[in-house]
Amino acid sequence: MVVHVMCLTTSGGLPLFTRKRGNGEPLPFSVVASFNGVHMFGKSHSVVLRSTSTQETVILWKVREDSVTLIAAACGASEMLLDQLLTSVFHAMVLAVGINELCSTRNAERLKRELRICYPLVDHLLECVEATGTDLTATCNNDILGLVEVMLCPENHLLQSLVDAWAECMDSLYGFLLIRGCVAVATSSWWQLDPEEKKLLALLVSVKGTCKTCDIPVFLPCKSPAVPFRLIVCGLTGGIQICALCGPSPPLTEVEYVSIQCWKGAVDILRAAERCFPRNFPPCIQLDSGVLGILLVDRQAGKFLLSRNQCADAGKKESQSPSGAHRLDVLRTFYHQVADTFMNHSSDNSEGAAACEQPSTSAALETYWCSEYHKCHALRHGATLLCVLYASAVPIHTMRLITQRTLKFLTADKQLCW
Repeated sequence: MVVHVMCLTTSGGLPLFTRKRGNGEPLPFSVVASFNGVHMFGKSHSVVLRSTSTQETVILWKVREDSVTLIAAACGASEMLLDQLLTSVFHAMVLAVGINELCSTRNAERLKRELRICYPLVDHLLECVEATGTDLTATCNNDILGLVEVMLCPENHLLQSLVDAWAECMDSLYGFLLIRGCVAVATSSWWQLDPEEKKLLALLVSVKGTCKTCDIPVFLPCKSPAVPFRLIVCGLTGGIQICALCGPSPPLTEVEYVSIQCWKGAVDILRAAERCFPRNFPPCIQLDSGVLGILLVDRQAGKFLLSRNQCADAGKKESQSPSGAHRLDVLRTFYHQVADTFMNHSSDNSEGAAACEQPSTSAALETYWCSEYHKCHALRHGATLLCVLYASAVPIHTMRLITQRTLKFLTADKQLCW
């Protein structure tokens, strides 16, 4: 699959950036200009061109704040997925430069330079759609647009109190702990942020990949698109960072000192929690041997957990094999196919958290797919959706029982903080 995203000024059609993911050549300027030209031609005749498609490619247009036009073109992606991609790309732009800079495009060259800092975020979002890698430890291959990845550790109930205490010392309501790019625990106010904001904040820390203490100015696309926050990041050990959204205080030197004092006695707890990666849930929860992988989603909270069953791979040495990556891709594809039916959410997240509605009472509770090589089963309970990938030999009636039991194991234990 190849995915292209183009951003141009709405008034003059000046290109701000183009990004590509996947095999294939970048689109030439003449093609980009043609995409924008046909959209402007329709607009001049009071026609809004939203999308078009060929046998292989889907093209989508999206105008935001009447100042920038975003265009996505991809092979093998649905229109709904591209719409969500463009929404996430625009929010990444707001996160980097703020809404006022995007609405004032009089100096396009300056805006083009300022938007370079959001390229890593945009590239990662494209990887969420392209997802053809074989490295199962890379977050990009397991990612889902609009949802933040979480890790369920037995130590989460202990880490929760530590994060709350640290955030209070930082005079912040919004604190979260990242382990290998996955959110382990966070303050209650952080979970109230828009799902797109939580996603991009965690993603920004991951792509920075720093173990040092730093602060990054960020705009929250839904909560505060015009006034920046300070995103404070403090590396604790290895791939673990503690982060918070703050105002002008405290200074960075105080952040580093207070973080050392708060977390110096929790090194063993952090290392124990890190051992859950890349499984992302406790070893005490043993999945059935017929389970190949699971995807647990809470669309209302904007979070997900995606994992392969390590026991099913015993003796096969598939940890880096394409077949292992294919399992995760099958789960993601299955989720995108059934998400609308189960979760009944709006594909346009521009209204913020209100767009992630409560599941409809008339929506289906479960569904399944069968193929020659595997089977998929999905079960919804409230706002939580569990998708499970099974071996083809597992009977359908057995899938229901295993899915119900797995969902209970993952969500009923309060120590895991799901």
